[in-house]
Amino acid sequence: MRNYEDYEVIRLAKELVAIESTNVGKFEKEIGNFIAEWLERETGLPVIKDEFAPERFNVVCVLPGKVEDPAFVSMHHMDVVPAGTGWETDPFQATIVGNKMYGRGTADMKSGLAVAMITFRDMVKLAQSGKEPKRSLVFIATGDEEGDAMMGAMKALESGYVTGNSFVLDHEPTNNNIYVAHKGKTWFKITAIGASAHGSFPWVGVDAISGMAEIVRNIRNRVNELPCEDESFGRSSVCFGTINGGLNTNMVAESCTVTLDMRFPPNLTNEDTIKLVEEACADACKVVEGLKTSIEVVAQRPCVKQDNSSVLLAKLQEIIEEVTGKRAETPVFTGYTDTGVVAAETGNINSMSYGIVGDKYHEANEWVDLDSVLRLYEISRKIQEEMVFNFE
Repeated sequence: MRNYEDYEVIRLAKELVAIESTNVGKFEKEIGNFIAEWLERETGLPVIKDEFAPERFNVVCVLPGKVEDPAFVSMHHMDVVPAGTGWETDPFQATIVGNKMYGRGTADMKSGLAVAMITFRDMVKLAQSGKEPKRSLVFIATGDEEGDAMMGAMKALESGYVTGNSFVLDHEPTNNNIYVAHKGKTWFKITAIGASAHGSFPWVGVDAISGMAEIVRNIRNRVNELPCEDESFGRSSVCFGTINGGLNTNMVAESCTVTLDMRFPPNLTNEDTIKLVEEACADACKVVEGLKTSIEVVAQRPCVKQDNSSVLLAKLQEIIEEVTGKRAETPVFTGYTDTGVVAAETGNINSMSYGIVGDKYHEANEWVDLDSVLRLYEISRKIQEEMVFNFE
């Protein structure tokens, strides 16, 4: 059995896990400062803290090359979801058992972030040894990937560190797959507005919770009936994430709010999902007399399709097969990553995810396979050296 603590990348991943960067929660300031100081110390290059919200920023470091655009962009998020309950180990003290490391963010995505940091440092040292970069290499540690708006990725685009021409790779936990295609998503906040009354004569009021029950039923039924014209993307889905309403047991609820996450294949659009929700709410208002509704679109992203003419995809496949002996599969990703945002916002066909093997991200007892972290480091070095120094 390997002593995983002997490997710099594992030690760095443990340090990153120990810096709580929960979203919502402590957010990214502390870990962002750690990464900025590490990059300054290890590379000697100037580091930029590119602010996207008060006290929240992306960390950017650039190794200049002969060609500025397209650059190779190594883009990885710093934030993690809250720890939650049910942990068998301390979620913010990474614990190694066998070949697994447990802790919040071990898989999503502080092991991948550690790989990216050390790989970037290695590429800078290669350049400092005399090998000239043919294109610029941009390292970005983003914030708010786990947030509704994914503000870090949007800021990287706004600031011009990523463009539609860039070669963009993140090390999200992909279990040895490459994620290029993404389901579309629309997130909603729906409020049912009624009128309060005494619980002993509810007919005087308008029951917002009953109205919301109608809305939830209507949306679920409509989503289940949506067509799926591309089996690789799977059917549309809806998750009702939170619900809040009412003041007391003996009062008719005057309001009720639900948040929901809808995902859909490419035969549908964000506009289609918005229309679906509007119609579901309108039908509920017909059933619950006096009910009114408010609909807020919290976030929306279109589907992203895979383009097999992608240069980065071909080169990444080649290197993965060289290292692992197997060609990586490219299933549709049901979620959305920073590189998915780049693809959706710019039409970039060279923006994708490849990362470690792990599980339980967004759950208790999240873990990463440490052998896969070491494999990823080898692959990350090879793809960056090829795309930055050797590629014609």
